[in-house]
Parts: sequence; structure tokens; C-alpha cells
Amino acid sequence: MIDLNNIDHIDDEITGVVQDKDRVRLIRTHANSFNFTSEQVKRLVKAQHYGESKIQTAILCYPNTTDKQNYQMVVDEFYDNEKNEIKSKLNIK
Repeated sequence: MIDLNNIDHIDDEITGVVQDKDRVRLIRTHANSFNFTSEQVKRLVKAQHYGESKIQTAILCYPNTTDKQNYQMVVDEFYDNEKNEIKSKLNIK
């Protein structure tokens, strides 16, 4: 499980990167290295600037989320059409 210091570090890294494609690349790297809670994924989603990078953050972090039963809190951060896209890609209800 990722600790508070590491999640703060990732949040700072995201904030320091200008281009969304680089932000997504950063998330992809960390998503493969750590386990997250839904609350932590929600925080990372909020750190992203725009829709597609937010969506990709939610999708990339899901496999390593330890409390998938609470993932609706992440999905609720999006507009309806984005919610549907995320749920479809993750095969969740």
C-alpha cells in the first residue's frame, strides 16, 4: 500500500508536469508500482487537469486498488458520459 509521503510525492510530480500525456505516463509508472485506496485514486484524479488524463488515471489505477468496493467515489468525480466510459472499460457496474 502506498503511504502518505509517496502519495504526496506523486501529487507533487503530477502538479509539476505540464503536458497531459506526460502526466498519464507518470501515473502509468506509479500505477504499476503501488497499491492504492479509492480515496488515494480520487486524489490523483483531482490532481489532473483535463478529462482524458483524469479518465486514464482512474482506469490505470483501478487494477491495483485495494478497496474496489469503494471505487464509486472515484467514478463520481466525473460527468455522466465519462462515468459510462470508465465503467465500460473497467467492466464495473
